[in-house]
Amino acid sequence: MRERLGTVNRTLDFLNGGGSVGALMRAHDWSNSPLGSPETWPQSLRSVVGLLLQSRFPMFVAWGKELGFLYNDPYAEILGAKHPRALGIRFYDIWAEIWSDISPLIDAALAGEASYREDLPLVMNRRGFDEQTWFTFSYSPVRDESGKIAGMFCAVAETTGRVLAERELRDLNETLERRVAVALAERKIFADLIERTDTFVQVADPDFRWLAINKASADEFERLFGVRPRVGDSMLDLLVDQPEHQAAVRAVWSRALGGEEFTEIGEFGDPARERRVYEMKFNSLRDREGNRIGAYQFVQDVTQRLHDQERLREAEDVMRQAQKMESLGQLTGGVAHDFNNLLAVISAGLQMLRRPADAARRQRIFDGMSHAVERGARLTRQLLAFSRRRPLNPESVDLMRQIEAMREMLSGSLRGDVNVETVFDQGLWPVEVDAGELELTILNLCVNARDAMPEGGTVRITAENEPGADGDFVRLAVSDTGAGMPPEVVARVFEPFFTTKDVGKGSGLGLAQVYGFANQSAGSVDIKSEPGHGTTVILRLPRSWRPPAAAPEPIQAAPAREVWKQNGRRGHVLLVEDDKQVAALTGEILDSIGFEVTHAPSAGAALDVLARGLNIDVVFSDIMMPGGMSGLDLVRELRRTRPDLPVVLTTGYEGAAGPVEREGVALIRKPYEIEALSIALAAQVKPTQS
Repeated sequence: MRERLGTVNRTLDFLNGGGSVGALMRAHDWSNSPLGSPETWPQSLRSVVGLLLQSRFPMFVAWGKELGFLYNDPYAEILGAKHPRALGIRFYDIWAEIWSDISPLIDAALAGEASYREDLPLVMNRRGFDEQTWFTFSYSPVRDESGKIAGMFCAVAETTGRVLAERELRDLNETLERRVAVALAERKIFADLIERTDTFVQVADPDFRWLAINKASADEFERLFGVRPRVGDSMLDLLVDQPEHQAAVRAVWSRALGGEEFTEIGEFGDPARERRVYEMKFNSLRDREGNRIGAYQFVQDVTQRLHDQERLREAEDVMRQAQKMESLGQLTGGVAHDFNNLLAVISAGLQMLRRPADAARRQRIFDGMSHAVERGARLTRQLLAFSRRRPLNPESVDLMRQIEAMREMLSGSLRGDVNVETVFDQGLWPVEVDAGELELTILNLCVNARDAMPEGGTVRITAENEPGADGDFVRLAVSDTGAGMPPEVVARVFEPFFTTKDVGKGSGLGLAQVYGFANQSAGSVDIKSEPGHGTTVILRLPRSWRPPAAAPEPIQAAPAREVWKQNGRRGHVLLVEDDKQVAALTGEILDSIGFEVTHAPSAGAALDVLARGLNIDVVFSDIMMPGGMSGLDLVRELRRTRPDLPVVLTTGYEGAAGPVEREGVALIRKPYEIEALSIALAAQVKPTQS
């Protein structure tokens, strides 16, 4: 994994194209830039730069501790005289004059919080003098290959022109509203005021007739609908031959003429010509006595503004998708590496078993293969916990009793030179967690502690009550006396697939599982470590207000052959499994523990076997089956037609296990031990005496 993560892609294909800025980047002297040479840039930065160079929308990225600045051609226009000096230098050195305005947003992005601002006013100096500007933009965090936030990405549009136009329009509106109120009381319109604005202005009486309409509005109406409106015309009569558009105009003006004052965005126009999007502000028109005598409208074409906002969203989506694909590549690479190691052990073991070997060597081979299977099952469980696909089953757990019950397991997992100490508060509260995931978490932490102490040492497990304003928790800490870790390693320990162990010695998922368990349990996890002073992992687990369940009685399971000898012939199993190799091996196992076996490759085939009247004592079926009928569907059908016939289901897919357990069906999870399979079937079958 180290070799894979450390490999640097030294091609500069990501700088291809990009217009004048792309050419400038390729020829630029990077020796004085905090970013260094492009050959040394990480893949995550290359992906962002490649994205923005190909975009026609203004974008930039600020990267690293000093926030080195990179941008594209459209953004160069925003920089003005600051371009091309701005390429590769610190973000602060470019925009020092607005730093107090934007630094809180930058800090938020570097802390993982995206932000969006629309029409933010900024006083900028980009042409040798201060000027008032407005911008709409988004700041988004950008993560490197390890998942750590390494910079921020911005897609931006300058809206200075539109904001100034809107401000002028608002001033005009206020003036116009005052003047129209007086003029229309006498049925007079100041045409000069209306005619000199590009804003679409219309005034109508209760019969939908225009009392006033300026030239800009008349031109737009004619362009959209093909007819020219004039004062005195009925807008409904002009559109009588266009019933769809007539209905749309009637709908919006009826509200205004009915006394409603509102602002609305709507799309109008003939699709054969051009449809545009407008922001329409409607107000009531009243005489001096306050009587409503009509309505007036101010309209702006906002098609381009909405288009710009959509392009902003699309740019952010592209960025998120690029980061998602990088994370997926890291995940699949790590999984493939670990599983290939496990398969290599099993494959080599099988090859060795085909050769002559003494009993001791064969036992070592079997032990190695069994260990590989256990590692594979544990890795799968960690992956499911990390991806949150494995459902948690929180319950009230006595922490002290749970850990003490694990002592034998821990003794088998740790070396003889590793001592385990436990210290628990008197009156320790129970915790509300999934007991199985808690056990896996403690085991992961203890194994990590063992590996940190190659010369031996002490693992200390402590638990104490921790009341607080944010709720009551139990503080569980696992400490070791090992070598400790430097800060740069501590910062990454909870990342999936990050490990400092040698290849094949760890998957990098152990602490990721711990982190996922703590968060899913509504708790938290922290780690304290420094070189030479060991490591302590601290879990805060929520207090349970329910009494913990009583400890189960230990089950003394007799070996499968012993149970067979006691019970005589064990019965006839209908094995339902679609995979031929799995079915063949499972059949051999069932035969070896005393069962007669009939195989059916699907749930439908199993029903056909039973319909022939074959004497079956128990059905053993996989859950995930082809043919549209799952193992659980088979159980439901047998409950209807053969309620006396017991069924045991099996699966390696956690998502399928939950519904089975909720319906009370016997379940054994893959991979399973032969003894566990024997006990599960024996619990369902009434033994026959030979």
